Amino acid sequence: MPSLFSSIKQLFSESPSPPAQQPVIAPKVETKAEKAARHRMDALAFVEQKHREAHYQQRKQDEWHRRYGQQKAAELNQLSGTEFEVFLAGLFGSHGYQVELTPTTGDYGADLLLFKSGQRIAVQAKCYTGSVGVSAVQEALAGMAYYQCHAAWVVTTGNFTTNAVELAYKSNVQLVGSTELGKLIKQLENQG
Repeated sequence: MPSLFSSIKQLFSESPSPPAQQPVIAPKVETKAEKAARHRMDALAFVEQKHREAHYQQRKQDEWHRRYGQQKAAELNQLSGTEFEVFLAGLFGSHGYQVELTPTTGDYGADLLLFKSGQRIAVQAKCYTGSVGVSAVQEALAGMAYYQCHAAWVVTTGNFTTNAVELAYKSNVQLVGSTELGKLIKQLENQG
């Protein structure tokens, strides 16, 4: 039996074996098609991220306008119907429309007539805290026909019933509720 000393001596006397050769792996070279595909995937991921960011910002801004519009609508609800019409005349006038107020009674469904870029718009104004119904959309349509306008709008400090929204959609009447009204007011404040 070999001694411990001889076993150790034998270990140190043997020449060390050379390290095992690792195979050399050449880096993979992308083909033009693979580069183009990777570029498209990166571009798509970038666009999707920007879309998510823009969507988030838009939701944030819409929520702010909704709250701002409700606040301004609450202030406007202190006005009488005639005072609200005069306020709208000033607001739309500041946005570049020529404005004509119709008679207080016998207005045939239009409280204001707006003129801009060759277009005539009949506006039915409703200073309400609640929901505006189908009758306001019908009045705006009647005003549009009577005053030979190209479009009809219903503007309110409130909101609209489902039926009013449906009729407006089918008859191409633009509905301007408290949120949109708030946007118009804020745009004017930002200009000043």
